[in-house]
Amino acid sequence: MEHYSGRLKEKMLFASFTGLLYVLAGSIQLFFSLCTMMDLCNMSYFKSDIADLLFAPSDLIGSLILLLIGSIFIYGMLDLRNGSNEGIAYIYVGILISLLFAAVYVLVMTGNWMDSYLLNDPEIKGWDFVNDLRPAIYLGALPLCGYLIWKKEFGNMNK
Repeated sequence: MEHYSGRLKEKMLFASFTGLLYVLAGSIQLFFSLCTMMDLCNMSYFKSDIADLLFAPSDLIGSLILLLIGSIFIYGMLDLRNGSNEGIAYIYVGILISLLFAAVYVLVMTGNWMDSYLLNDPEIKGWDFVNDLRPAIYLGALPLCGYLIWKKEFGNMNK
């Protein structure tokens, strides 16, 4: 890794760490989803501890999205490590997709809050902020930092 520039090493480290976190969170959420869907085992103990700690509800589609985002980051890191400069595009796309899904989940959370407090919907009367918190929201903080650090480089890719 001596022949990589400092900025490229930084992006590779960012992509590997972020990809690992997304794959780990997606795998945990996928495990809980499959166990809940197939009623494989009594997950009440694990759900109360691990799932509540990670805010990982049994959401099959959400877990697949997390796995997809993580694989994009990891593929970009592997591509950069192999000497192809196209890997940087995968890292940038991973950043943008993760921010997009984090924004979607924040909008869902905002809509549920509006239903609960502004419209006084009796079905959602006991809504709490923690009920709608998803891994894509808190994991989106790391790609947001990456975007803020490298935002000038997003526009310079074609020049």
